[in-house]
Amino acid sequence: MPPARTSLWMLWAVLLSFLALDVALARRLPPPAIPWYDAQTAVVGFLLTLASLAAAVGSFALRESLALRDLRSGALDPTSAAGFGRLRFMLFVLWGLADLVGAFGVIIAWGSGNPRLMWPYVIGAAALFVLHAPRSSLFERRATA
Repeated sequence: MPPARTSLWMLWAVLLSFLALDVALARRLPPPAIPWYDAQTAVVGFLLTLASLAAAVGSFALRESLALRDLRSGALDPTSAAGFGRLRFMLFVLWGLADLVGAFGVIIAWGSGNPRLMWPYVIGAAALFVLHAPRSSLFERRATA
């Protein structure tokens, strides 16, 4: 029996809900007793932006190295249990990186005491979720030359 693709969408929805929890958490967390100065917020924001960019670009490199290269060459059969498991693992890692970007937004929102600073991170994480959604093209059998 071929693995169910709906399980990937359910996993995607669960990990996307973690992003929604990040938003709720950032809005509910009390700020630290002494919020960061503007200069500290700018430095932390710069570092978290660099880390977010590295996670975003790294997600595309990981997608290629974990499965897509073998999928295009025909070495990975997405309809087999092993191939489906490999695709599921790849997508789980990519969605975890997207959640990490959202968590960076929680850090900056908490430390600065300003929840509005999290939105660029949340929007970036949501974009990664959309870009790495489990599309049907992942499961098309490629012809080998």
